[in-house]
Amino acid sequence: MRIEVDCERIRANAVAVTELCARHGIEVAGVTKCVCGEPAVARAMLAGGCTMLADSRLDHVARMRDAGIEAPILLLRLPTLSEAVDVVRLCDLSLVSEVETVRALSVAAQAQGVTHQVIVMVESGDRREGVMPEDAVAACRDILALPGIELAGIGTSLNCLCGVLPTPENQQAFADVVERVEVDLGIHFRLVSAGHSGNLHLVQSGHVPARFNHFRVGEAILTGTDFSTWAKLPMPYMDTFKVYAEVIEVKDKPSAPDGAVGPDAFMEVHEWPDLGVRRRAIVALGEIDLRTSSLKPMRSGVTVVGASSDHLVLDVTDADPPVGLGEELGFDTLYPAVSTGWASSCTTKVVHPLA
Repeated sequence: MRIEVDCERIRANAVAVTELCARHGIEVAGVTKCVCGEPAVARAMLAGGCTMLADSRLDHVARMRDAGIEAPILLLRLPTLSEAVDVVRLCDLSLVSEVETVRALSVAAQAQGVTHQVIVMVESGDRREGVMPEDAVAACRDILALPGIELAGIGTSLNCLCGVLPTPENQQAFADVVERVEVDLGIHFRLVSAGHSGNLHLVQSGHVPARFNHFRVGEAILTGTDFSTWAKLPMPYMDTFKVYAEVIEVKDKPSAPDGAVGPDAFMEVHEWPDLGVRRRAIVALGEIDLRTSSLKPMRSGVTVVGASSDHLVLDVTDADPPVGLGEELGFDTLYPAVSTGWASSCTTKVVHPLA
């Protein structure tokens, strides 16, 4: 199977995101982790107005640097102590929550003769990374004293672990934390990195605190969506990525299984309604290749039945035109399928670059 990306459409989506955010004084870091730091996609994001790039893995950042990309790059995942030297060497900024880690970055920055910028993350309810709000002043005070480190900003993240959605109320609560830290320490943060794709519908409706000035956006640029809310965003393209796989079986089969049903290959138990005998096709891709639940068949009348490690089973009874053995079927993709498919060593990646 293969996954294809259209970089012109990525650029157009980036233009839509950056122009929307710019109207509210927000700059955008284009998040490249979904495509493993694919340089052509990174360039499309920059061409679309992103002021920096952001990724969660250093090998992705190294890939972009090796390709000659010199734009500022933000490390999204909290740095490990053991990779401090490489973080400073490869990245301009990083998100942090542990003062001890920033001390390691300070040592590395001094050794390399550079200043490394950090954004202190604050917990806002999703229970992932970040200092608790009541500890933000102390953490920022300690970091301000470290040589080779610039406290460039403060940030937060929602919706990624527990699924807590951004709202006007929790956004304002974080903005209040920002202002309290600034007043207590007598500073003004250059970056208040307080949002991602899941915040864009609030930007669109004007419900975003004026203090927010930096977002980290991947999904909306890459796939034109925010699947946490399914808000209608002003993205010109939702079909930037496509997946193609060959049909390896076409047969009429009963739709209901025969026998006692237990967990499948991925420890999930499903219910299988009896729809009678149906025409079914199998294509050569499965859960090992990508997240199959985030695929939508492009051919009319084709629906997904389910998937195992290596096989995606489709109901093609009503397919128009009919599905034949050996032909290739295409699928539109959501963000989870792109992120898993691009990272898989089993998939062929095809990049259609900027014109």
